[in-house]
Amino acid sequence: MSALLQTLSRGLARVTGWVIVAITTVMMVSLILQVFSRYVLGQGFTWTEELALFLFTWVVLLAATTAIRDDGHVRLQLVIDLLPQAARRIWMRVLTLAVLIFCVVFAVTGAEYVSATLGQVSAAVQYPIEALHMAAPVTGVLGAIHALARLLAPQSVIDGTPETGGMV
Repeated sequence: MSALLQTLSRGLARVTGWVIVAITTVMMVSLILQVFSRYVLGQGFTWTEELALFLFTWVVLLAATTAIRDDGHVRLQLVIDLLPQAARRIWMRVLTLAVLIFCVVFAVTGAEYVSATLGQVSAAVQYPIEALHMAAPVTGVLGAIHALARLLAPQSVIDGTPETGGMV
């Protein structure tokens, strides 16, 4: 079960990485068009800023899921390093469990929010606003999968010891 979950997590992280690159590229083109239209043409396009904000939301949340997988989330490492080895191992599991719970709550409440805002459209581009709000449940599920993979991984993966090479 753990090996299957590790494989799923690894595959999802790779796909997520490629999606992040593609979205970031489109976002940068949108922002360049905004600057070009504003300063060269004298009037900015109405849709570029909204598109960039939409894409930025997705990029940030998707990148956060890969940070969960790679154990890159923010914490006070100095305090963790002061703990004895046994307490550190337990604490890292507790932190991973807390991240898992947060991701599940984020997915569930995000899905509820999407349901509550069905039928609305964005101001400039007129895309369905749930396309923006879907970022919460999608990234909640991705983050939960990555956190669960970390939680069920061998202790050396959680510790980040070199012999396993981490969650690659």
